[in-house]
Amino acid sequence: MSAIENIAAQVYLNNCGLNGGKEITGTSAVTPADGYYFCKIEVMSDMVVAAQGDVTGATNPTLTAIASIPAKTILYGKWNSITLTSGDAIAYYAKG
Repeated sequence: MSAIENIAAQVYLNNCGLNGGKEITGTSAVTPADGYYFCKIEVMSDMVVAAQGDVTGATNPTLTAIASIPAKTILYGKWNSITLTSGDAIAYYAKG
């Protein structure tokens, strides 16, 4: 496979959640498995973000500045931790 084909395959895995993911609930910080970061967050019920940890060099939306993120919203970025005030979500892994 060429380098571009490898990148395309990894993007596909990330977007389909085939690298795995983690449920984000409660008010404690949630972090990805070792060697991964969160690349996609699917909001399951309206949520409020208390804190976010961005991967170095990432240009992510400032989720803490949003009063409430509605259910069914999908967010893309590179996060190494997410802490909620309320709501719940599923965060999908990408290799870091």
